[in-house]
Amino acid sequence: MRPLRLSLLLKRLRGPRVHPKPLPALVRAYPEVRTPLSLNLPYYAARGERGYVLLPWDRYMAEVETALAETTQNPP
Repeated sequence: MRPLRLSLLLKRLRGPRVHPKPLPALVRAYPEVRTPLSLNLPYYAARGERGYVLLPWDRYMAEVETALAETTQNPP
């Protein structure tokens, strides 16, 4: 039985291993959603797929910043 197992293993190792190509993502970029940069809004830099991206500093980010500051100031 051992020679049979060894031959099957060698047969598998000799053959090329073909990996199927993954399906394309069902995601669409919405360029119309991206707002142009404005000088009267604060921005912060975030790392994106192609480098750094400027994101507007909105109310959500302000709330996150205060929540993180409160969490780090008051340890449990």
